[in-house]
Amino acid sequence: MAPTSGGQYHWVSMLAPPSSRKILGYMTGWLTITGWQSLVASGGYVTGTMIQGIVLLTHPEYVGLNWHGTLLFWGIILFGYGINTAVGSLLAKFEGFILILHILGFFAVVFPLALLSQHQTPADVFNTFLNLGGWQTQGLSLSIGITGSVFAFLGGDGAIHVSDLS
Repeated sequence: MAPTSGGQYHWVSMLAPPSSRKILGYMTGWLTITGWQSLVASGGYVTGTMIQGIVLLTHPEYVGLNWHGTLLFWGIILFGYGINTAVGSLLAKFEGFILILHILGFFAVVFPLALLSQHQTPADVFNTFLNLGGWQTQGLSLSIGITGSVFAFLGGDGAIHVSDLS
């Protein structure tokens, strides 16, 4: 047992052969930082795209231009930066509000789906796989379809590292 807030780079440098510990740990650390930066960029992009989708859904006459998405991206990134830096003293209250919003939103989505939707047999739910994207294999279709769920795991991973630093 070796508790650490370092994460992947620490484990790589601990478990790698002695001759390559430093370089592999260094490379893993930089790849992790690059991944976190990509997470921020892709999170801003996906959120901006969702906002454009909601606008298009509510206003069918809207024509989404590329620069609209770019402005939404930068607005979201700057909003997150502002919440975490400029108003850092209010961060705990903001996170509490978001937590309550998520819990209420969870029930607001799950109850209507569970109570009002058509119900299928367990065999239909767990044994039916659809490849509606036209990919060559079911495995490739699963890998491409699951990418949206990856964001939830990456966010939790970052919070675990930060919690050990305080």
